[in-house]
Amino acid sequence: MPKIKGLSHVVLYVNDLDKMVDFYTNVVGLIKYRENARGMVFLTPDPELDDHQLALCKGREGKSKLIAHIAWRVETPAEIKEYYERFKAQGVPIDHCVSHAYEEMGNTVSCYFLDPEGNCLEVYALVPERDEKRINRPLDLDKSVDEIVAQASGRSPAAAH
Repeated sequence: MPKIKGLSHVVLYVNDLDKMVDFYTNVVGLIKYRENARGMVFLTPDPELDDHQLALCKGREGKSKLIAHIAWRVETPAEIKEYYERFKAQGVPIDHCVSHAYEEMGNTVSCYFLDPEGNCLEVYALVPERDEKRINRPLDLDKSVDEIVAQASGRSPAAAH
């Protein structure tokens, strides 16, 4: 059986293409790589890595939800906190913040937020340290990065310093 190696890209139908391109470039930080004649816009974090990871095109009707969420990985929990602070400063709705416990990879520091059309998105970073409980935990991203990592990994906050 062939093996999937990773997620290539997601295509979203949108109501307001200009507003959504603005959000994904100026808030999320993706690069508008190209646009085709039909008005489809292709976005990527790095054009040298991928032609696109997200494509946006007109055609969404009403308030229908098309996805559960889209997740992007970043390198460090500090970057998640930076995103969280950016989202708050720009009035981006935060859905929730949580640490997911993965059996092999470690735990995450995850921030779920909403785009202008209500799609749920996630940015996350892996935290390799963790306790043996392997449980999901709510996170308070208003805390320091050390405290956030302690929450995510199940360590006591005193051990974070």
